[in-house]
Amino acid sequence: MWETLFKMDKIEDNALKDITVKGVPLLVSRIDGKIYVTDLYCTHEQTSLSEGFIEGCSVVCSAHFASFNLKDGKVISGPEGETGTIKDLKSYNTKIENGMIMADI
Repeated sequence: MWETLFKMDKIEDNALKDITVKGVPLLVSRIDGKIYVTDLYCTHEQTSLSEGFIEGCSVVCSAHFASFNLKDGKVISGPEGETGTIKDLKSYNTKIENGMIMADI
């Protein structure tokens, strides 16, 4: 079901923002003018990815530097110094209608 998140102008380019919609914590990112929405928490130790940093079109977790592709939520690299695998983030379809960011939650 499509849910309205917030106005497009409420997030700067190359920025991260967290929001909870219908009880689902989300990470909204704007990269080169495009909007991506994924789960908010790193699948390693549940650190908020809004506290991380953007590297290209990925987000790097501030805790142990695991990185995820913002376009599809896929793991790019696992936590630093660990050999186990971690799960991908869930990625949500997005659209912009009348200047509002919407996600299919």
